[in-house]
Amino acid sequence: MTTVRFLNGIRSIEGNIVEIATDSSRIITDFGMVGGYTAGSANSLISRHILPDFPDLFSDSAPAKDNQAIVVTHVNFDNINAAIYLKSDIPIYISAEGYKLYRALIENQLIQPICNNFKVLPHDLIVGDLEVKGYPSDCDTMGSQSLLISDGIRNFGISGDVRLNGPNKDLVYKWIRKFKKVNLDLFMLDATAYSFSNKCKLFATDENDLRVQFIDLVKQRRDLIVININPFNVERLAKLCLKMIHYDRKMVLEYEFANVVTKFYPDLKLYVLKESIPDKKTLSKNMKSVQLDEIREYQNKFVLQNSFNNLHLLVNLKAGIYLHSNGFPQISYDQDYQFLREFLFNTKFQYIDFSASGHAGKKDLVFLTDAVNAQKTIPWHSYHPELAIQAMKDLDTELTLPKEKEVIEY
Repeated sequence: MTTVRFLNGIRSIEGNIVEIATDSSRIITDFGMVGGYTAGSANSLISRHILPDFPDLFSDSAPAKDNQAIVVTHVNFDNINAAIYLKSDIPIYISAEGYKLYRALIENQLIQPICNNFKVLPHDLIVGDLEVKGYPSDCDTMGSQSLLISDGIRNFGISGDVRLNGPNKDLVYKWIRKFKKVNLDLFMLDATAYSFSNKCKLFATDENDLRVQFIDLVKQRRDLIVININPFNVERLAKLCLKMIHYDRKMVLEYEFANVVTKFYPDLKLYVLKESIPDKKTLSKNMKSVQLDEIREYQNKFVLQNSFNNLHLLVNLKAGIYLHSNGFPQISYDQDYQFLREFLFNTKFQYIDFSASGHAGKKDLVFLTDAVNAQKTIPWHSYHPELAIQAMKDLDTELTLPKEKEVIEY
């Protein structure tokens, strides 16, 4: 018998985790905490449904299964932060590009090390009775992947965060065809778009539109443009830098961000904020430093990438516009976000929400579900998955919404 157990994410966009298991083996997909990182004992966090209900992984107890692994759909801190509490030596597999991103972010101190168990997912991962294949996908984080898990008879598909309007949508169509071909017994779909009402305009902009809007701002504005961008979205940052080659502005990056971009785009010429370069550190041959004084004097010649920890640097610059591009703090983190807004108000910077989603829109999700055509589909990673079920009711797939910790038996 094979079981599918849902730990988190049935009615949430945080910490969605599912366990697929046989008598001797189990695969756990993704490993985040509900509500972001929270301090406390593992037992208390499990009882409060913040950590997933795997007590053997967070203690010195014997493992629940002889063969086990965690497989991550994409490397985002909110997707892996439960691993901070791990006491088990269970391996955590991520894509090769995701592993490269994780290492680059750690080396540049943009995230804290989480654990030492991360490994690159091989082409075919065998975990006892179970087999896992990862297929490159597209969301707002480099190295994202969908997962196909099989017990030799039944096939289970997990979309992970996915969008169909991104720069790598061809990768999504490839795994859709793979999933369709094996006639999935169960498809678990990222239904984030069904978290909001039809009147909500969140995530209306895609990456291409964002770049077009960015160029419009560069052409029209004569004051300083500041952008706070998510370091996990290296592709967005690199492409905005590339756009600047054709215009009379320089994109100036903080030292750590520039190093991460260089890991993936080694030939891209970058400008680095001199004040962000640590003592005794040198720049690579494709980097050139720019001082704050120069930015202050010629503000219409620059776009400055600025992270939340370096907000204080804006005090010494003439006010301009501040583009909040899925950077930290996220809007859901009220205290830090409120501080950001008050700081910008006091320094007279104009705040602009400049985001693009890593998730597919509602119509695209209906298309995706229809194209995969699994025997059973579960929309999750949503505050209101019942809206997805209502929208997809005429499709040729059984739609269901399990309860948290419910077990489906095969």
